[in-house]
Amino acid sequence: MARKKSNKNTRVPSSSGKSIWKSIGRGIFVLAVLLLVSGFFVFLFFIHDLPDINNLETKGRRASITFESYDGKVIATYGDMFREVVHVEDVPKYVGNAVIAIEDRRFYSHCGIDFMGIARALYTNIVHRRILQGGSTITQQLAKNLFLSASRSIKRKVQEFILALWLERKFSKRQILSIYLNRVYFGSCAYGLDAAAHRYFGKKARQLSIYEAAKLAGVLRAPSLYSPFYNPEKSDQRTALVLACMRDEGYISNAEMNEALLQKDNLTRREVPRNENRYFTDWALEQVHELVNADEDDIIVRTTLDTQLQMNAAYVVKNILEEHGFKNRANQMALIALDKSGAVRAMIGGRSYGTSQFNRVMAVRSSGSAFKYFVYLAALEGGMDIHDLVSDMPITIGSWRPKNATHISSGNISLLQAFSQSINTSAVRIARKVGMDKIIKKAEQLGISTEIDSNITSALGASGVNLLDITACFGATMINGHKMIPFGILSIRTQNGKYLYKAPAHKIKEIIPSEVCEKMKILLREVVEKGTGRQAKLPIAAYGKTGTSNDNRDASFIGFASPWVVGVWMGNDDNTPMSPTMYGGFLPAIAWREFMLLAFGYKHSSPNKNENTAPHSPKQKLPNEKTPQKRLRKSLQNLINVP
Repeated sequence: MARKKSNKNTRVPSSSGKSIWKSIGRGIFVLAVLLLVSGFFVFLFFIHDLPDINNLETKGRRASITFESYDGKVIATYGDMFREVVHVEDVPKYVGNAVIAIEDRRFYSHCGIDFMGIARALYTNIVHRRILQGGSTITQQLAKNLFLSASRSIKRKVQEFILALWLERKFSKRQILSIYLNRVYFGSCAYGLDAAAHRYFGKKARQLSIYEAAKLAGVLRAPSLYSPFYNPEKSDQRTALVLACMRDEGYISNAEMNEALLQKDNLTRREVPRNENRYFTDWALEQVHELVNADEDDIIVRTTLDTQLQMNAAYVVKNILEEHGFKNRANQMALIALDKSGAVRAMIGGRSYGTSQFNRVMAVRSSGSAFKYFVYLAALEGGMDIHDLVSDMPITIGSWRPKNATHISSGNISLLQAFSQSINTSAVRIARKVGMDKIIKKAEQLGISTEIDSNITSALGASGVNLLDITACFGATMINGHKMIPFGILSIRTQNGKYLYKAPAHKIKEIIPSEVCEKMKILLREVVEKGTGRQAKLPIAAYGKTGTSNDNRDASFIGFASPWVVGVWMGNDDNTPMSPTMYGGFLPAIAWREFMLLAFGYKHSSPNKNENTAPHSPKQKLPNEKTPQKRLRKSLQNLINVP
C-alpha cells in the first residue's frame, strides 16, 4: 500500500497571522479617523475668519483714502465720487470680454482655480528662473480682494483657494465678473469699472468703446505702469495686446480690432490736477493696497513725507529745469530723499504731475558710473584696498572698448583715484577681477530689485535700475553697512481710529562689513572733495557718486550727508541724448547740493512755509531780492557759471 506524501510547502494560516492583519487594519482605520479629524480642524482654522460674501453684488468698493504727512498735515485725498454698481448685462459685452481675454481666458470653463494656468506659469517661471507669470484667475483675484490683509502667507493663499471655490458655488460666472468689476482697482484712485470710466474718459461704463474697454482691462495687471495717466505709451501698447487677445479668443473680428486701434488718436484723456505731492501719494497708494484691503470704511494713511523737504525738493527741481534744462536739452528730472530709517521724506517724480503722472523715481534707467558703487564694494569685500593699484590704460574686450570721458591714462593709479575720477577702464578691470556674479549679488543684497545683466558692460551701469532702489543702497553706507529698506507708510487707520496697520520696526541686517563701509565712505568723500562730484560739496561732510550713461542720455548724482541720502536724476523720457556737457557732476550734483543746503539750513533759508501757494506753483510770482527764493535763484545761477 503506497504511503501518502506530505506536502511540506503547504502551510495552514495561523491565528497569529490573522491578528496581525486585524491590527494593521485597525491602525489604518484609526489613522484615517485622526487624519479626518485633523483635516476638519485645519479646515476650520482656515475658514473661521473668512469674510462674509453675502450681498457682494450690491456692494461696491468706495473707500475714501486721506494721506497725511508724518506730522499730520493732509497732503492728498483720494476718493471715488461715482458709486454706480455695474452689472455685466448693463454694459457692452466687449467690456467684460476684454477683461477675460487678458486676465483669465479660461474663466468660463474652470472651477475658480485654473490648474492649467498654474502649470503654465510654473513652467515659464522655472525656465526663465524668475517670476514672469502668475496663475491667478479672476475668481482668485476677487477672493484676494476680499481679505483684510494682503499678506503673502500660506494661510492667506489657502484661504484664497477655498474662497475661490466657495464663490464659484455661490455665484454664477456673470455674477462673479460683475462683483470683480465693481471692486477691482484701476489705478489713479479709481475703484470699480464705473469710477475708472469717469476717471480716465469722463463717461459712464455703459458708454465705453471697444478701445476704451481694452485700455481699462490693460490697466489691471499693473495700474501704475499701464495707467493712461502715468505712461500713455505703455498703456497704448498694452491696449493693443488686449485687443489682439480679444480677437484671438473670438470676441471681436480682425476688422473690429483694426477699427478700434484707429480710435487711439481720438481718445479723450482726462487731465489730472497739478499736485507734486501726488508722485509720492500715488506710490504710497500702491503700498496701501498691498498692506490692507479697506472695504467700505474711509481710511487715513499717515505717511513719512516731510512737507517742508517736499516743498524744497519741488522748488529746486522746478528752478533747475526752468533755468537750465532747455539749453542743456534736459526735459525731466527726479529727486528722492530718505532718512536714516529708510523713510521717504521727499519724492519728486518729474517736471510737473499735471503734465505727466509717470514717476521717474521708479523708472528703470541706466545709472551710469553710479553703479561703480557696487563694483568697488565687492572689490573691497574681496580683499582689495583703496590704495591698491589698478591700470587705467585702454582695454578692449571683444568688440567693446570702454572709454574715459576726459581722463588721460598714466599707467597705474590707486582705487581711490580711479573711483573719485570715475575711470571706466579701471572699473572694468576691477569688475573682471572680482567677477560680475559677486557684484550683482552685492547689488541684490543691498536692494536692487531690477534684473542686472551679467555682461561686463553692467559694471559701468549698462543695466537699468530705479532711482529709489539705488539711493537706498547708497544709504546702507551712511548707516554703517546696514540694509536700508525704503518705506512711505507709518500707519493706516479708519475714521473711527481703528488701526489696520502700523509700520513694523525693521530688523537691522548688516550687509556691508564695518571696515569695508569705512573704506567706502573714504571713496565717496573723495568724489565730492576732489573728484567728479565737486559741485556737490557742502559745508559739512558729504559723500556721493556721479553717474552718466552713454551719449549723455542719463545723468545722476547719488549721495548722503547724514541723516539724508538723496538721489537726483536728469534725462528725457524718449531717451534722447542731452547736451554733451551734461554729466552727473553738473546739474544733478548742483541740484543735490541745493536741496541739501535747504534741508540743513546752510546759506539759504527754506522756501516760505506760510505762502498760500507752493514755491513751485506756476501762478506764483517770484518774491523780491531779499527773499530766500531769490537768493537761491541767484546762487543757482552762480553755480551754473562755475567752469
